[in-house]
Amino acid sequence: MRKRYTAEQREKLIAEVRATGEQVSVIAKRLGVSSSAAYLWMKGEAALAPSAPVFARVGPARASSLQLEVAGAALTVESGFDAELLRQVVAALSGST
Repeated sequence: MRKRYTAEQREKLIAEVRATGEQVSVIAKRLGVSSSAAYLWMKGEAALAPSAPVFARVGPARASSLQLEVAGAALTVESGFDAELLRQVVAALSGST
C-alpha cells in the first residue's frame, strides 16, 4: 500500500528545495518523504512554472564554455557571457517573452 502524503508535506519539501538548493533526496529523507514522491512533486512543480525554459541537453563544449539546447536551438555559452542577454535569449526561445 502506498503511503499518502499531505499537501503541507509537499509544499514544505518544495519550498525547502527552492530555498536551500539542496538535493531533493536529502531533503526528502530529512522530512520522511520517499525520494520518488519528492522527485515527482518537483517535476510537477517545474511543469507548472510557465516561465521555466526546458533544457533538452546541457554539456561542456570546451573547458571555458557550455553547450545547451533550448527548444531545439543549440547555444554555446562562453565564459564571461552576459547573463541578462542569455536570460532574454532563453525566454525568447521558450516562448515566455
